[in-house]
Amino acid sequence: AATLDKSKHHPDEKQRRRNQALLDLLTPVVKGWCTEQGVEIASTGIQVHGGMGFIEETGATQYLRDARITTIYEGTTGIQANDLVGRKVGHEKGATALAVIAAMRGLEAQLGAEPSLREGLKEAVDGLEAATRWIVQTWPSNPKAVAAVSVPYLKLFGTVAGGWMMARAALAAGKALEQPDADREFLEGKLASARFYAEHELPRAAPLAREVTLAERGRDGFVDDHAGRQVGHRAFQCLGDLDPHAPLVRRDQ
Repeated sequence: AATLDKSKHHPDEKQRRRNQALLDLLTPVVKGWCTEQGVEIASTGIQVHGGMGFIEETGATQYLRDARITTIYEGTTGIQANDLVGRKVGHEKGATALAVIAAMRGLEAQLGAEPSLREGLKEAVDGLEAATRWIVQTWPSNPKAVAAVSVPYLKLFGTVAGGWMMARAALAAGKALEQPDADREFLEGKLASARFYAEHELPRAAPLAREVTLAERGRDGFVDDHAGRQVGHRAFQCLGDLDPHAPLVRRDQ
């Protein structure tokens, strides 16, 4: 919300453009990754209750049904992912994405008191940067290969950005705990959540990064022959018919 306000109302035109670029980059990540996470979390909730009678009594199944539709009416995850790798990373040559990655790295030195967070975030950010640079390098010559791994890249970006936000929350909680009147139970819960994320969610980043960066190996023409039909013509049309030099004009305008 703050980024949106700055993109519209900041007195400095350069800052308005910078915030608009950040907003454009993160919009497909928020829509795609957050809705996919919602489905997974709701599904985990069903597992917690463990039996059909218990599930129906609690209404947990309805949460899953409600969460599942979000990956459709927010624009399917595939559409969001193709928008991310094409318009937001490929066309821009990764400028905004790499700036965000640099900001993520800026936290590493501040996480000395949280080794699991520091190490987990560093490894995850390394994978995100490698995947981003692969997209920037590959997009001009082989946009179909990039489109074929767009969903893993979106999930990678969301996972790492989530770790970044959790690390920032942990730093704020640690500082707040120094105050004599601190709400210790709440703040220690924030630290525990951040550590849990670092130890159980951030490790997902490594295989996702590997899936992206090894995308062209062993494919033997699969992308050229089949990816267009498999991913869907509409997803590719969102990228200007996969022409990396096409103007950034939406089909419905």
